[in-house]
Amino acid sequence: MNFTLGGRLLRGLAAAPLLTAAACGVHVEEAMDVVLARHVHTDLYDAYPGIPSPAGDRVVFADYAADGRSLTVYDVATGAVLATTKAPAGRSRVTWSPDGSRVVYVDRWSESHGVWTLDPATGRESRIVDPGDARIDYPRLLPDGTVTALQYAGADTAWVAYAPGPGHASVLVDRAGGWTAPVRSPDGRSVAYLHAANEGAALAVTEIGTGETRTLAAGLRVGWDRRVEWSRTGAALHLAAAGVDDSLFAGWRVPLDGAPAERLARGGRDVLAVTPLADGRIALSVYHTRTAVGLVPVTGGEPADVTTASSTSAFLPSWHPAGGALGFITFSWRRVRMPVDFDLGVLDLDAEGAPAGTVRTLLSEEGEDYGAAWSPDGRWLAFHGHLERSDDIWLVRVGGSERPTRLTRFGPGADTGEPDWSPDGRALAFSSYGPPLEGNPGSVYTIAVDPAAGLAIGDPVRVPLDGFRGSAMGARFSPDGERLAFYGRSSEDGRVTVHTVPAAGGTPTAVISFANGEPYSAPEWSADGASLFYSRNDGFGPFQVWRADIVTGATEQVTTGALGALQPSVSPDGRTLAVTMREASIEVVALAAGGAGAEGE
Repeated sequence: MNFTLGGRLLRGLAAAPLLTAAACGVHVEEAMDVVLARHVHTDLYDAYPGIPSPAGDRVVFADYAADGRSLTVYDVATGAVLATTKAPAGRSRVTWSPDGSRVVYVDRWSESHGVWTLDPATGRESRIVDPGDARIDYPRLLPDGTVTALQYAGADTAWVAYAPGPGHASVLVDRAGGWTAPVRSPDGRSVAYLHAANEGAALAVTEIGTGETRTLAAGLRVGWDRRVEWSRTGAALHLAAAGVDDSLFAGWRVPLDGAPAERLARGGRDVLAVTPLADGRIALSVYHTRTAVGLVPVTGGEPADVTTASSTSAFLPSWHPAGGALGFITFSWRRVRMPVDFDLGVLDLDAEGAPAGTVRTLLSEEGEDYGAAWSPDGRWLAFHGHLERSDDIWLVRVGGSERPTRLTRFGPGADTGEPDWSPDGRALAFSSYGPPLEGNPGSVYTIAVDPAAGLAIGDPVRVPLDGFRGSAMGARFSPDGERLAFYGRSSEDGRVTVHTVPAAGGTPTAVISFANGEPYSAPEWSADGASLFYSRNDGFGPFQVWRADIVTGATEQVTTGALGALQPSVSPDGRTLAVTMREASIEVVALAAGGAGAEGE
């Protein structure tokens, strides 16, 4: 079925095989949808949905900050923040208690594993289920205080119930291997869940007493924050999913009586979660994201977007050594198909630094082409690549016809970062979590390069970081080539510190520390080597670029603007910063009463 409702395209979901389209020609008078809350998301790649309370008067968002997931609760009437968690923790699978008084979630960290609640009125967090040595996930708090969850034990995975107070779990379904996101029906007789089937996920319902199972839909693609919700009456299920040919996640209402499902799309945006409200409305968690490259004077201001004309997103800029062009990563962003095929784009600039022409392809190889870094003489391009199923640093002649040459051999899974050239063009610096299985949490490396032949001279050398404990991320040579700057993330509290260290290694010198745990690029030196540019958001709101004086540690904010900025790169003349401009937010939208997906009394 194909029909339009309030400007939204609604299509059908086949009862068993695949997400498909059907046609039905129903006209519904347009009504007003309401944005309940909007949250600026801090993580560049991952996005977690906002979940409204049953009454729709509050919304909780999970976000990534300080190496843990934080929670923020908004009041819908005022837009005010009611509570924000401060301590790092592995908070996930966020829902609400049936009466809407508490946020419910699982903490995945081993030292605090269990089911927890957050009271938005007081900000207090309390563990209500301690599973001991068992590992549990997908908790749901029932009206009587019972908590249902999946309990993992290899092939013996079960769906269990923890009664209020101390005690062991009782098994509800003992063959729950492969289940995700189980949730009990309003009458308590059935459980709905997702499970793997035919290279996709299937939506199924099992009667608890008899074990009878029905598959309502198959061939689904779902995100990592998987959830299924029952309607108030138990007549339908709601979820966010995509079909095989879809490029976006959509919301779905799937009736249990076999009637065609309704697709709840929202303005060409990904829908990350669907939540029925107590008044019969349906709330969609909608993901808004865009990245672009912008320019701003090093003295500060709001960056000016220079890649708007491109149809693809762009991020992680770098400068041509002559200053007449910008390189960056290009991709088309979709949650369904994560951008695993990054390409390197280039944009020429005129004498005034304005775009000259449109974005063109600099390098397009299989997998990730990441971090365009021109050699000082402009002859070579170093980049992180996944060619030949690697996770390594590669080198290719600019404008040549040769295939790229592999400089490192860490192999798959090393999570190698973008490279940076030494001022003399004879070495590259980068960070890597590899080689895998070596117990390396993240280190800084250099590798010698023959600038004439474009070949590595020897193997990568791990830079000694005496006394440093944690994960080293990113690496940038100072303008004189004597020192390296890198980020270090503490293994204790997740805080990030900007460090410098002699290029040959030694004891790192801390310059500045801040709360956010994912800066997404290396710190950048000023042209005179006296300060470092870095990006941070302190765990909340948009990223901005800051400058830190290396000697005094004094800081000042450089960029402004609602979009935020990160991944700074200084122009060769030292006057301009190229940055990644990023818009990323989650909106929770309540569809109009009586509209799509709504359920009557």
